[in-house]
Amino acid sequence: MATVAKLYPILKQLGLDDLKASEFVEIIDQSRKEGLATREDIKDIEIRFKEDIKDLEIRLVKCIFGLMIAQTSITIALLKLF
Repeated sequence: MATVAKLYPILKQLGLDDLKASEFVEIIDQSRKEGLATREDIKDIEIRFKEDIKDLEIRLVKCIFGLMIAQTSITIALLKLF
């Protein structure tokens, strides 16, 4: 806001009245804030990422367990074959 607040005196020097200068500064400040993430936004994203990572870990363990069973089955089948 400090940078945006510096616009107000400049706009006044350019000949804008108080109302128009303050409206312009407010519009610039609002548009600047719209693109920023708040701390709550970042915490929500962090929580979602942690949940996604846990889900991926569970899926990975299931896949590894399945591959271990398949490998053991193939090994037993090969031992019986020879």
